Amino acid sequence: MILSLNRANLFALFLLFTTLLPAQEVITIEECQQLAIAQSSANVQKELNTQLLRVKLNDVSSHYYPTLEINGAVAYVSEMPQLPTECLGFQKMDNDLYNVTLSFRQVVFDGLRATYGRKRERLLNKNEISKLDISINQIKEQVISIYLNLLIIEKQITILSSVENTFDEQSDQLKALLKAGVVYGNTIAQFELEGLKIQQQKDELQAMKESLKSSLSILTARDMSNLSFTMPELPVIENNTNSSRYEFSIFKNQMESLDYQRKLHVSNSLPQIAFFATGGYGYPTYNLLNNNFDWFYSVGFQFKVPLIDWVKTKGVSDIIKLQSSILKSQESDFEKANQIAIQEKLNEINKIENLLVLDKQITQKYQEIKQTASTQLLNGTITALDFIKQQNDEVQSIIAQEMHTIQLLKAKYELLALKGKL
Repeated sequence: MILSLNRANLFALFLLFTTLLPAQEVITIEECQQLAIAQSSANVQKELNTQLLRVKLNDVSSHYYPTLEINGAVAYVSEMPQLPTECLGFQKMDNDLYNVTLSFRQVVFDGLRATYGRKRERLLNKNEISKLDISINQIKEQVISIYLNLLIIEKQITILSSVENTFDEQSDQLKALLKAGVVYGNTIAQFELEGLKIQQQKDELQAMKESLKSSLSILTARDMSNLSFTMPELPVIENNTNSSRYEFSIFKNQMESLDYQRKLHVSNSLPQIAFFATGGYGYPTYNLLNNNFDWFYSVGFQFKVPLIDWVKTKGVSDIIKLQSSILKSQESDFEKANQIAIQEKLNEINKIENLLVLDKQITQKYQEIKQTASTQLLNGTITALDFIKQQNDEVQSIIAQEMHTIQLLKAKYELLALKGKL
């Protein structure tokens, strides 16, 4: 009765202890990607680029802001306008000058220079954002590679642990037969040797696992040592070579940017109109015959029409045409390479899916053979080495199946990256 109570108390304490133990937190591949992106400088740079665009847009159109300035002069000139005679009572003009003016100027039309300049700056900024998005995708790909490698290592450790348990069970059964004199001690030693080899493999895999966890911890700025990982669902893919990578947006924006660069240069040859107003106090005024200090002002419009800039404009246009042709060739080369890579990845996915179908059949056959070999081992009709070989064949088939499953997952993620949909 006392023994049964002690067992009941121990069982209650065990339940309480396991209840109080914190459950191991699972982190998904998407969460790792978000953490890694948050730790990268790309998001900060995107925000800074948005701020930089506002500054550049203001700078490009800053000549449209009105200007107001104070000017003054104190001077002496060698000669002033004079009447041929003083008989009419006019005083001789003094040779010193004094004036203070306030000038206002407002650009009315700048030949569309600000319009084209602002559009070009927006395109250049979009390209910078796209380059940062490419960097973010590279971070995602890096996380995917580490995460999937961790999964396959964990699968291998689990499989080897299962095989280790099988060997332990077989070894226990053989030890009982050894006492009965049915088998030799060498048979048990072979199982123990195989168990040591499995432990060695597990230790190597565990070291690789810890290394990958450390890399993921650095990338995400989160301790991954006590977290567990889960198999993500297979991404949905389209069986075509369509692509929407950011590089295509960059090529398009660069082409449009070159066009606006040409228009911007052409705008320098267009008329420019500005309103002005100037007022001041001094001597002489606009009335040169007035020899007294007085107020004066002028208002009106100024215009400028370049006449000999067209040759340079044509040269710039020719340069931009050549740059556009080079850019089109680069885009065509990138598109071909991208389509080839997508098609190769689609072929790889199809190959892995076919391998997985065969993997399941092969593994099932090896399991059936191993079950028969297990019975034969206990009956003494096969040796321990024969059973170990059958067991290893089954293990290799299971590992191959798990490897192909991860490879399929990895290939589909890589396809999404090639298509610009990661």
